[in-house]
Amino acid sequence: MNLGQYEALVGQLAVEIQRTLISRGVANDVAADIVQDMFVKVLEADLVLPPAKLRPYLYKVAWSTYLDQYRRHARLQALVARYLGPGLVATTVQPPVSDHPDLRRALRHLRPRDQTLLVHRYVDQWSVEQIAMAMAITPGAVKMRLHRVHRKLRKQIRGLEHDE
Repeated sequence: MNLGQYEALVGQLAVEIQRTLISRGVANDVAADIVQDMFVKVLEADLVLPPAKLRPYLYKVAWSTYLDQYRRHARLQALVARYLGPGLVATTVQPPVSDHPDLRRALRHLRPRDQTLLVHRYVDQWSVEQIAMAMAITPGAVKMRLHRVHRKLRKQIRGLEHDE
C-alpha cells in the first residue's frame, strides 16, 4: 500500500470515527477537533499499520483523546466552581453589531460558546493564545473553531440573502 492509499484510508476512517463520536454524544466541533488531531498524529508518526489493525488503533486513539479532553474539562469546571464559588454567574455576552441586520440575525443563531469566542477575538482583541488559555483548549483548536464559526456565519448570511 503506497502513501496516497494509506492517507485515503485514514481519511475515510477519520470520517467514520467522527460520526461514531457524534453518535456517542460528543459535540460536533469537539469530535472534529479530536479527529483532526488524531489524523495529524497518525500521519506524522512513522507507524504504518495494516488496514486490519489501523481501524481499532484509530478508534482507541480517538476515544482516549476524547476521554482525556473530557476529564480535563471536568477538572477545570470543578476548580472554577470551587475557587470562584457559587456566586459566579455565567453571563452570555452579546457582541456589538452595527447596522447589519443579517449579521445580527446570524449571530443570534450561534451557540453562546461561539459568540463568546467571537467576542474575545474581535471585541476584546484577545490573541489566539489568550483565548486558548481562557477556554482550556489548544491554540489550534481555537483557530479551527474560529474558522468553523466564520463558515457557519457565511452560510447563514447567504441563506438569509437568498430568502429575501
